[in-house]
Amino acid sequence: MRKFAGLAVAASVIALLAFAGSALAGSKTIKQTGQIVGDKATNVKLRVKVKNGEAIKVSGFAADGVKTRCDGDIVRFKYNSLSPIPVVSDKFKIKLVGDAGAVLKVQGKVKDHGTAAKGSLKTNKFEAGGKTCKSPKQKFKTAA
Repeated sequence: MRKFAGLAVAASVIALLAFAGSALAGSKTIKQTGQIVGDKATNVKLRVKVKNGEAIKVSGFAADGVKTRCDGDIVRFKYNSLSPIPVVSDKFKIKLVGDAGAVLKVQGKVKDHGTAAKGSLKTNKFEAGGKTCKSPKQKFKTAA
């Protein structure tokens, strides 16, 4: 009888640990901040939704102070995505269409189970304030 009681206690402890582990492995959102590599005047923010240890989407992407050339002058722009970006095989990619034909291309990779990301952004040529502007390819890094 004592062996059976010991087995029952052991089984319930194992079941409790398995339940606690599955609850921890559920979904969570990790906020990250960073900047464009080599440009301390910028700020990049995003959130990564992680489910069972796998990144499933990036949301709230915002890049502030992105260096853009407008007819030879340096102008800083802010870009953000209002819609979530799906993550496939730890990679994400989106084209954001703005005013005056501006298209921001963002691509990146989520690392370390959603706690870090790196990628790049750039725009096509577009008109702003009567000037032709373009953001060259710039790399960014973020971390939780």
